[in-house]
Amino acid sequence: MMARADPTNGTGTEPAPTGGQQWRLRYVVGEFVHYTEWPSDFATVENYYDQYRRGDYGHDVVIERRTVVRR
Repeated sequence: MMARADPTNGTGTEPAPTGGQQWRLRYVVGEFVHYTEWPSDFATVENYYDQYRRGDYGHDVVIERRTVVRR
């Protein structure tokens, strides 16, 4: 039997929490793709987005949302 990294109550049918969404920024500098951390404050990521979109150092700026999929 394999151990689970995320212990559950045994049913495995709990829905994913609705709160606590996380966001990050993905942007490209030269040939390299970069990512920010995953803050839960959307305003922080939105601020990064505006700065990077208007700046000369990056392109293809995208806000990504973390999604948890449970089976």
